[in-house]
Amino acid sequence: MSSAYSVLTPGQVVWALSPELLLLVTGLLILGLDAVHPHKEEKRWLPHLALGGLAVALLGAITLWGCNTRVLAVLSCDPFALMVKIVALVAIGLVVLLSEVYIERHSARHQGEFYALLLFSAIPICLLGGATNLVLIFLAFDFLSISSYVLTGYLRDDPRSAEAGVKYFLYGAAISAVMLFGLSWIYGLTGSVELGEIATVLPKLEGNTQNLLLPALAFVLAGFAFKIAAFPFHQWAPDAYEGAPTPVTAFISVGPKIGGFAVIVRVLLTAFSPHTVVELAGNWRVALMAISILTMTFGNLVALWQTNIKRLLAYSSIAHAGYVLIGVVAASTQGIAAVLLYLAAYAFTNLGAFASVIAFSNQTGSDEIAAYAGMHQRAPGLALVLIICLLSLIGIPLTGGFVGKLWLFSAALEEGLLALAVIGVVNTVISVSYYWKIMRAMYFDPPPTEEQVVVSPALGVAMGVALVGIFALGIFPNALLPLLDAAARVFF
Repeated sequence: MSSAYSVLTPGQVVWALSPELLLLVTGLLILGLDAVHPHKEEKRWLPHLALGGLAVALLGAITLWGCNTRVLAVLSCDPFALMVKIVALVAIGLVVLLSEVYIERHSARHQGEFYALLLFSAIPICLLGGATNLVLIFLAFDFLSISSYVLTGYLRDDPRSAEAGVKYFLYGAAISAVMLFGLSWIYGLTGSVELGEIATVLPKLEGNTQNLLLPALAFVLAGFAFKIAAFPFHQWAPDAYEGAPTPVTAFISVGPKIGGFAVIVRVLLTAFSPHTVVELAGNWRVALMAISILTMTFGNLVALWQTNIKRLLAYSSIAHAGYVLIGVVAASTQGIAAVLLYLAAYAFTNLGAFASVIAFSNQTGSDEIAAYAGMHQRAPGLALVLIICLLSLIGIPLTGGFVGKLWLFSAALEEGLLALAVIGVVNTVISVSYYWKIMRAMYFDPPPTEEQVVVSPALGVAMGVALVGIFALGIFPNALLPLLDAAARVFF
């Protein structure tokens, strides 16, 4: 493929869309084979088929590296889009690994639908990384939302799962309408749905006309904030995290965030770039700065009072969305590189933590933090994995979480955002308190029973991959620097 935007042949279009097409074909294949072989004992191959489809799609994304072209006039195939796809596909692969035992135990009859929905959810995340058209952005957003609603209410006989799915749906439907109104407002003022054309039109508009875009931008940002669970559009997260099946909780803590931050960066730095519309960009940067501060502070403070580990991780996830927004506010090459690195580190860390939670709750049947008492005696390896993941969420050196936060705070300082960086550091210190609750229970409280916790091979592999990712990003981040820098420079 050429480095310039040019007309592609049908074969090149298929190649550029190969990750999404492979996910679609694999998802349909799973549904078809599951319908032909509906018996429980014949379904152990389902997660392996899903992993195979994700692996081939990941290979397709890797082979596209170096591509910088437009696809079907609505997508950009560039290093940023490809980096988002790679992170998303690895994260979904980990979700499949940690789902196997849980789904077989809790919903053996409907495993095919579960894995197909996970693959279908990966498609819009991949599309959001490269979407350059407002219509495609909205459609991909809603596709991801609908898949997430269904997955959240996946346990049909569990009232908590059904309630969580309904709450998530009602809140998401309202926010989608608000976002669509904002997108149509932008189209009405600029006469275009293409981000590049909007960027060309905006500097030519008079000051008063530009000011009319502020409410539209606020509505659009509300939709984006909902997807990443940022304050004040986070209300769905705690109930959805607690009520959803734990593998789904792991997915919605990571997948929508990757897609949400990808589209935030793409829209704001392409259509509303600080280099072309200085005053308008200044407004959204101030708004996002306020959202970042409120999100990380609210998430960390409320997490202090949680006694359910899934609910605690929900508020932790809200707080981490606030951290990632620091890189978006910086609106620099270093800031966007830090966003991508932190999303990768957070995916490995959070999914590793959820793999430990699933392994423990599968045997104990409880998600209460008190149930983790003496976990290091009943499952020393499991306790070690969980404590490493918690240390990475805090941001302890040698972990991916530390490097991610270091890059984010450094990007803020480079752009003169000292107060934002200081507030981020203070919030990191606050987070130690609630993560310590889990660590203390595992290592200092007496166990209620001596029964050993058995970890399935799939969960063991998921935790191993997560640990490798955490330490690789924490010890060798510079190996990824050229790739992250190339992805960030797409916008500068």
